[in-house]
Amino acid sequence: MSTGTGTDRADRADLSDLGGRLAERGRARRRTRLTVTASVTLLLVLAGLAGWLLLGTGVLGVRDVQVTGTSLLDPAEVRSVAAIETGTPLATLDTGAVADRLGRLPAVRAVEVSRQWPRTVRIQVHERQAAAVQARGPAYVLVDRSGVAFAPVDRRPPGLPLVSAPVDAGPPALRAALDVLEQLSPPVRQQVRQVRAASAEDVEVRLSRGRTVLWGSADRGARKAAVLAVLLTRKARVYDVTAPDAPTTRK
Repeated sequence: MSTGTGTDRADRADLSDLGGRLAERGRARRRTRLTVTASVTLLLVLAGLAGWLLLGTGVLGVRDVQVTGTSLLDPAEVRSVAAIETGTPLATLDTGAVADRLGRLPAVRAVEVSRQWPRTVRIQVHERQAAAVQARGPAYVLVDRSGVAFAPVDRRPPGLPLVSAPVDAGPPALRAALDVLEQLSPPVRQQVRQVRAASAEDVEVRLSRGRTVLWGSADRGARKAAVLAVLLTRKARVYDVTAPDAPTTRK
């Protein structure tokens, strides 16, 4: 009889311990849930605060616009065309739109707009490089390798040849003249005073000392340039490389 009673007590003790453990586990789970909830709430509050600072205030707004890479353009003109308002939240600045606006400047070949935290915008300008000049009335305009006229100048810069093509011949004639200029070796290019293209198939190069090169089309340009370099060792007034395998000279 006493043995049965001891067993019952042990069972009750086990049940009591099990109940205590289950209760403790329940309390632990509740504490975990509360901790997770508090952590998530704190993260959301911090994220909201960060978003407000980045997007809704001028705390991280634009204070300075740095312009680099300009020689033809005035940095003040670049800033004006970029149209970036002071205080604009840096995170919301549409750098693509800024680059598009600047790309409409004739002298700009390419541009990179980047954020420099915490409050600076950096504009890196890549200007067009002059390959020649065109006459525009009493003045001139710089022309790049692709034929884009991008900057007026009062005087013809030294070292840049004059290129010309009839308006009715269109851009192909001008590009042909520039292609010919590109093919010439540096020593020959230094002697060039003018490249005239009556059409894309009829290009003529005028050199120093009144010499003329009949070039023809821009086809086989490398071959024509090599032949011309040899022909120029001869004294002549006209050098004809329109047929580079049968060149001629005239005095």
